[in-house]
Amino acid sequence: MNPSSKLLALPLLVGIFPCVTLADDEEDGQKYVAEMIQLNSSGVYAEIELTLLSGNRLKVEIEASGMEPGKPHPQHIHGKDNPKTNASCPGPEADRDGDGLVSVGEGLPAYGPIILPLVPFDLVDAGGNLDYEATFTVNPQALQPLHKRAIVLHGMTVNGAYVPSLPIACGEIVAD
Repeated sequence: MNPSSKLLALPLLVGIFPCVTLADDEEDGQKYVAEMIQLNSSGVYAEIELTLLSGNRLKVEIEASGMEPGKPHPQHIHGKDNPKTNASCPGPEADRDGDGLVSVGEGLPAYGPIILPLVPFDLVDAGGNLDYEATFTVNPQALQPLHKRAIVLHGMTVNGAYVPSLPIACGEIVAD
């Protein structure tokens, strides 16, 4: 690859992945919260605050407890393809196969596909707590309307095996 090709490839790669910064002093912007409920009897409690900054940046703060220590817990903003439809959190009736758990696939009709992965998927501390803060550069058209999206936290041990995709908490995003 010649040097000019490398320069052209860099903007393409940056456009594919959301840009993440781990600290941001700017606090002004539209505020949102997600009122989280536990899924799959996980015992997880979480508070989530989101701030839409400068139209194309989103600050996400998650404080959660009751999670499995030392494990990665994927977290995502989910939403329906039709932005007029609200994403929601699945109830126990979403368990279609009757195994007593709502899998990620069984919850998909309620909350929709992933719109924004909230990376990195930090490891939870030894006490089962997650303290996460990141700011993302986002495509506002893909993310909006934010108040019709949901956040899902994942990862729990089932029958002795850790299942990183299993939903453990969900919250609908609302304006604060």
